Amino acid sequence: MGWADHYRRRDALDAVLRDARRDPSAPLIVDPDVFSSLHELLLALDHRWQNKLTARMEAAALDGPVDEHLVTAELAAAEPVLRAVLDTHLSLDSYRAVGMSP
Repeated sequence: MGWADHYRRRDALDAVLRDARRDPSAPLIVDPDVFSSLHELLLALDHRWQNKLTARMEAAALDGPVDEHLVTAELAAAEPVLRAVLDTHLSLDSYRAVGMSP
């Protein structure tokens, strides 16, 4: 994936999250020029969550032992729409089916 593709995907994810601010449980609009399916869109949103969570965990580890639940809760507070979209559109079974963790 080149930089142009990266920015198109980023912009598409940002648009999905902007739309979801009104109602995170509403059906997500998949841009077919960017994502081949809703599943691919959800994987990209989960990837964004995991990247943010990893960065926060690593930053917290610089100060000593990490309270993973606290760091996760702080990220959820900072990214409420992203968390709500993932919680709404991915059941626990869906997470397990694709090897992700909520």
